[in-house]
Amino acid sequence: MTSSDDDPNAPLPRMSRADAQAWATHFTQSMARSAGVEIVKGTVKPEFNDCIGAHDELMHDGRYTLIYRAEAPLTREKQGDAARRVMADLKKLGYRIDSFRDDDSVDPPVVLEARSPEKNFTIDVSGYKSPQVLDFTVMTPCLLPPGVKQQKL
Repeated sequence: MTSSDDDPNAPLPRMSRADAQAWATHFTQSMARSAGVEIVKGTVKPEFNDCIGAHDELMHDGRYTLIYRAEAPLTREKQGDAARRVMADLKKLGYRIDSFRDDDSVDPPVVLEARSPEKNFTIDVSGYKSPQVLDFTVMTPCLLPPGVKQQKL
């Protein structure tokens, strides 16, 4: 629920829901350009959720997370190279690559997972065989809306 694992009351990063969604949209579009694909508008799914703490704490100060998903059609044969291009660009931006695979023996065959070390945003790019799509997911850490007083545990 917090920005720091050591202090459950550490200040949370602040961002409005509209700004978080705009950032996720921009970042997803940037990844799609790196991959050489176009996002299908009808597949965009922003999902806001309440932050839940490590011990199931639920605060009432407006804190939230965003999971933003979007898909682009891409044949299986091109998914690995597309994810590698995204990975190269994420590395240039300072993202830590947590995992990468391109293996037809598992489903999904292509998975790229990355994290922004300083902002704790998580990125997932997955390629599927059926339907043949590249799925982009951006997940925020717990964020607090601007102008709201952060409650303490």
